[in-house]
This record gives sequence, structure tokens and C-alpha cells, in this order.
Amino acid sequence: MSKLLDTIRDRRSDRHFANKPLEADTVEALLDAFRWAPSSNNRQPWRVLIASSPEAQRIFDDALSVGNKQWAPPGALKMVIIGVPEEQPERNGLQNFMLDVGMAMENMMVQGYAMGLTIHAMAGFDYDKICKGFNIPANAKPVAVMAAGYRGRVEDLAEEVRAKDLKVRTRKAIGEFTYRDNYGAAFK
Repeated sequence: MSKLLDTIRDRRSDRHFANKPLEADTVEALLDAFRWAPSSNNRQPWRVLIASSPEAQRIFDDALSVGNKQWAPPGALKMVIIGVPEEQPERNGLQNFMLDVGMAMENMMVQGYAMGLTIHAMAGFDYDKICKGFNIPANAKPVAVMAAGYRGRVEDLAEEVRAKDLKVRTRKAIGEFTYRDNYGAAFK
């Protein structure tokens, strides 16, 4: 198997962070992986907002869902991932900017894992708090928030959160989600 596939298989969205800041070149490598994602017509309809000041980090942490507040605040790098729909117009009723942003996020997550980081994307956040707190214009849409940092000790997490990080990762078998010629028709 290829090294890349091994990295993809091993990657986890863990929730434990070490109390150690990320170096500027580490953050730049994550952003570089993000920017090299494919996008339809190379429009790159994405923005990354990094919450670095104490006030910005407070806004970020306050906007997290209750569950994410249990573990995400110690992340050294806090990002709001934003899509700009007008840069990748809707076609056939599909919001194509979401696909492009999702691919960029995955690039960053795989790169982060390969660098020994914990990097976790979250949909659990208060959309209005994020928009108001960071002055995000109406034409830009927060898609996710992400926390990244060096891996910490899973033992330091609250028991409920620790159980999630220790859970064995599973995936559906290829035949469970792949069809041939007609929806629902067996792949093999």
C-alpha cells in the first residue's frame, strides 16, 4: 500500500492537545496543504480565519457547542473555515463551494496528522456568534471550525471525551456504500 493511504487510514480526529504552541512554519504547512486542494475551475472559494489574540480565542471558544467546549479550547491553533458561495456559484441546485471547502479541509487534516498533530474539524458551533464575533460579511459562510495542536495525553481528557478518543475506528465495508450501475445494486 502507498504511504499516503496508510496516513489516511491512520488519521484520527483526536481531542487531546499538548500545552505547546505551534511554530509559524507548522501553521504555514497546514495552510499550504489547504490551498493546494482541488476546486472547480480553480476558483478556491475559501477563507481561513485564525483566532490568535486572547479576545479572538475567547470568541472562538464561546461559540463552540457544549460538547466541543469540553476538549477544544486547549488547541493551539483555532480556525474558522469559511466559504464564499459567489466565488463558486450554485449549479444544478448544488452549493459547490461546500465541496471545494471540504476538500481543502481534508488536505489540511491529513497534512496535520502526518506532522504529528491533533487536528479536528467541528460543525458544532454557534453560527451567529462566529459571524458577529469575527465580523464575517453576509456573503461569506462559516462552514466549520477547526482546532489543531500537538498531541496531548488522552488520559487528561474528561472520561466521556476520553472514551471517544480511545474508541476503535471502524469504517463501512466498500460493498456497503458502493453500487454498480443502479443505486442499491451490489458492487461486486
